[in-house]
Amino acid sequence: MRINEAYEHEPMLPYQGEESCPVGGCNKVVTQCVDVIQQLELAPTAVVGTAVVACQGAPRVCCETAADGTACTVTITQRVCVTVPVRFGVTTGQREPAIACAETGGTTCSCGT
Repeated sequence: MRINEAYEHEPMLPYQGEESCPVGGCNKVVTQCVDVIQQLELAPTAVVGTAVVACQGAPRVCCETAADGTACTVTITQRVCVTVPVRFGVTTGQREPAIACAETGGTTCSCGT
């Protein structure tokens, strides 16, 4: 809400200088700045789906004979692709808003800056 909206239905009275203030009182308009704080809580989400495994191509076979001829080492390599679906997201939660008077240090507020 803009400050002037609060006074839309109130007639604006002309400014009276201090020296012309009547004995019964005078009209003044004051402004108080406030800080309005709204916190949002963000939480990560991640859901892992079912993994799918697929062999790609034929296996590679490598055979090495020991130098002394007493054994062979066979190495089999198969390329395997694993597809893992993951759904990433963020959930938001809202906390209660808060309000506090702005620190003015005895000086005029600069609302709107």
